[in-house]
Amino acid sequence: MIRKLFRRDRPAPVVPEAELARRLVDPDYCSPNSGEPLRAANGVVRPEAPFSWKNPPEAKEDETFELGYMEMLTDNYARRDGIFFLRAYLPVPLKDTDGQVFIGIWCSLSSGHHARFRSAQARGEADKLGEMSSWLYTQLPRLTGPLLTKGVLVPYSEGRTPFYWITDEKHPFHTAQNEGMSATDILALYESFDCADVVKQIKA
Repeated sequence: MIRKLFRRDRPAPVVPEAELARRLVDPDYCSPNSGEPLRAANGVVRPEAPFSWKNPPEAKEDETFELGYMEMLTDNYARRDGIFFLRAYLPVPLKDTDGQVFIGIWCSLSSGHHARFRSAQARGEADKLGEMSSWLYTQLPRLTGPLLTKGVLVPYSEGRTPFYWITDEKHPFHTAQNEGMSATDILALYESFDCADVVKQIKA
């Protein structure tokens, strides 16, 4: 009984950086809890709404965006204060690997380009639009304050989520997107976006 009272739990083993990186990009890596594929690199981070939107409405299906409400949030599109937004993935290379992770972000397009994108996306032909000038509306790093940043949206075919590339060299994630991030830094970013459950499973 005395042993049980004073027994200390052993600290969790430290997972080497190389193994963390492998788990992040391995599409077949399974959760140690459920046994289901974790797919940690595939858009784990998906902010709920563009920054500075304190009380966004509950997200609806994309089709409802066409109803024309002044303020609207769907799974992939949003409109607020005359600004049109859409979800995209910001690719970030994972250092010391050939893989990358995809950070979910919100970006803006002009109303005309936003309508063109939605129409082409529905037809599966968005890739024909080419690169589109845009602004980043997600705080990267998290909780650093609003920072409007220029970039380009790169649409893809078959209705796939578009990519976003930061073009402003002053933005801290411009370097990350071009030179990559360590597995440890990516997991810290996941935690800042309330994805601690995924981080815990990657480190298990």
